[in-house]
Amino acid sequence: MSSHSSSQFKFNGILGVVLLVAFFVGIFFIMSGIFWVLKWVAPVMLVAAFIIDRSVVTGYVKWLIDTVKSNPLFGIGAIVFTIIGYMVVFPFLLAKALFKKKVKEVTQDFENRQQGEFVDYEEVSSEPKKEETLELPRLERMERRQQKRNDYDNMFE
Repeated sequence: MSSHSSSQFKFNGILGVVLLVAFFVGIFFIMSGIFWVLKWVAPVMLVAAFIIDRSVVTGYVKWLIDTVKSNPLFGIGAIVFTIIGYMVVFPFLLAKALFKKKVKEVTQDFENRQQGEFVDYEEVSSEPKKEETLELPRLERMERRQQKRNDYDNMFE
């Protein structure tokens, strides 16, 4: 039989729900703090993204304009999301600008290494020297162990 009482089960269930609610309340306050900080830092991030690589910001604005022209409802929604969610969009643009800058640096470094460094080589003559010719020993033909038994084997002689 069960040794648990029904009051202990209710207490564990209520405790679990209270801990779950407390967990989500804690996450809510942490996220609201993060968004409060981003609310003040995001405009600085947009300026930094523009300074690092202005094509990222201008490309995003051109994408918004092209989206309004091709699909007005989606384009207006994207503009509204950009205005409301600037705290998410501006850090994304900064991250994209930093990524593009890093890719450009790595690509330029690779190209500089390819163009600037010379590979050591040795010129080899195409004519073999007399000392370098390879002499192979003569092969002795092995005698056939089996004798040909039928007409099919005789066809290949």
